[in-house]
Amino acid sequence: MKYSIKKRMQTGETVFGTWCMLPSSFVVDVIACTGIDFIVLDMEHGTLSWETAEEMVRAAQLHNCQPIIRVGDDQENTILHALETGCEALMVPHVSTPKAAQKIVNAALYSPKGARGLSPYTRCHNYTHVGLNKSMDRHAEDTLVGILVEGKEGIENLPEIVQVEGIDLIYLGMYDISQSINLPGQLEHPDVLTQLVKCLKIIKSSGKFAGTFSRDVKTCKSYKNMGFDFIAYVADSYALTSFYKKFNQDINISI
Repeated sequence: MKYSIKKRMQTGETVFGTWCMLPSSFVVDVIACTGIDFIVLDMEHGTLSWETAEEMVRAAQLHNCQPIIRVGDDQENTILHALETGCEALMVPHVSTPKAAQKIVNAALYSPKGARGLSPYTRCHNYTHVGLNKSMDRHAEDTLVGILVEGKEGIENLPEIVQVEGIDLIYLGMYDISQSINLPGQLEHPDVLTQLVKCLKIIKSSGKFAGTFSRDVKTCKSYKNMGFDFIAYVADSYALTSFYKKFNQDINISI
């Protein structure tokens, strides 16, 4: 898989991507053709249907960009749907305990590492039982299982969560972390950054990949230097609104 960010992170590379809130394969096509490493398709806060999500996965893969589906819950059927779109990376929100993390592993990985349901007649296995064992071996190697640790309970349980085998990426939800210490949206506040550094050290010491979110390029570079492996830069909806707000301001000033 040319676009596998899992393999790239395993070699020590930091990958950069963005969030996609808008339910459109055309939007993904536009973003992916820029050469960005990954696009997270947001099915928690976005309005994506499964049919639209699969089209968006295809659009990203067309440009060798890693699609990732952020599902809306940790239910087995939800995780199965996400992976059977042919998307080989997922992120599950609001993980606060090792038990919850293990449940996700069981749903995302085939036996013996998990208990994921199997049907060869889906996009992830090219719609055929021919070569199924080889396809399953590839999925065992390439599937990226990510979780979002976002609240106070999750942070407190992080030392135990990172011990769960089968979890590859732990993404620190900055907005929820800031909210959990009564500083909602203040992502650069010293107390928020202190919490971030504390969590990063725990994740890195476990050998898992660490991910987070940034609102500007300067912070992206700072997070890379800190040791983050996976950095998501804003979202498509913000990129559009900020661009046209600036245009509107500039054109009115010039007039």
